[in-house]
Amino acid sequence: MVASIVGKELSKTNTVYFLPFLEDDNFLSLDPKKMIPINANRSIFEKMWIKSRKTIEFLFNDKSFTPSKYTKKELKSLISIIKEKEIDILILNSYISVAFFSTSIKKIFPNIKIISWMHEDTDYCFNYITKNYHLAFIAAIKLSDSIVCLSQKAYEVYKQINPNSFIIYNPMVLNSDRKANLKENVISFTSRLDIKIKGLDFLVDVAKGISDGWTIRVAGQGTPEEEEEFFRLINKNGVSTKIEYVGPLSGDELKAHYLSSSIFLSTSRTEALPLVIIEALSYGLPVVSFDHSGAIELLNQGENGILVSDFDTDEMADKVNSLIENFDLRESYQKKALKKAKSFEMSNILEKWNIVLNS
Repeated sequence: MVASIVGKELSKTNTVYFLPFLEDDNFLSLDPKKMIPINANRSIFEKMWIKSRKTIEFLFNDKSFTPSKYTKKELKSLISIIKEKEIDILILNSYISVAFFSTSIKKIFPNIKIISWMHEDTDYCFNYITKNYHLAFIAAIKLSDSIVCLSQKAYEVYKQINPNSFIIYNPMVLNSDRKANLKENVISFTSRLDIKIKGLDFLVDVAKGISDGWTIRVAGQGTPEEEEEFFRLINKNGVSTKIEYVGPLSGDELKAHYLSSSIFLSTSRTEALPLVIIEALSYGLPVVSFDHSGAIELLNQGENGILVSDFDTDEMADKVNSLIENFDLRESYQKKALKKAKSFEMSNILEKWNIVLNS
């Protein structure tokens, strides 16, 4: 979604094509003539055959495989589009497309400029997501002409591999023209219902410790199985009166979600640069979060919000209660939040992107 929004803005001064790799839904009503999917339709038999080949390579190649071997159909489509449209800059969005296409495209088109746009937390990316093709991923990063990442932590990692690395924040997507009045007895929480990554198990622990009369309102989408597991956690921990699940929200409903709350809570175990915290800041909400890299970046080491270490849910509940009991403290964090939110205005983001594109 963020890539589509930034690309749409860049298309005002550049010719931009959108090349979906894993899915081809046109979420933002992009010009169909500029949207060219390169995803390949494969039979179940072919998918099983590819999975078997990956497993064999993994077992006999020091527990590693080369991802580009298994996307030859997609690569062929991408090569054709580059030639036909005379593309001279290719932005590979996220670790998957970087690992799958960067090395091959650079060999075939040595003069094309490749920008690898990395959205993930580096610990999560290197130690979990790409651990089975670590060498191929590192090689792809080295071959890239530029790396765009989202935080100082990520920058420190990537600049050791590729010195031509930049920090560019994701832009604010949900336009905010008002700020919360901080007088509602509601704590907003916005997340997909991924129990592990988003720390919903931590959330129910925190809920047990917050002051009576306050509610954590959860907006987010999940599968029926994820919803069922979340409800099980709520009932098991006896916090059904403390947590209100309102389902997925967007547009004016999502704006109201933020405006009608007085504190924003994040319990994620890992995040690169969480959009929901950016949204909360833009509505002037005091933010309480675990100290993953994304929150550290957005809250300026705890200057613009409250960071909690070691996934300590008791301390997090105490910090939330300190905001509940002190309206002046909430207002103080609101001023800092609104100031930080200016960093995510589209004009600032585009200025930095143009530096990378033209460097």
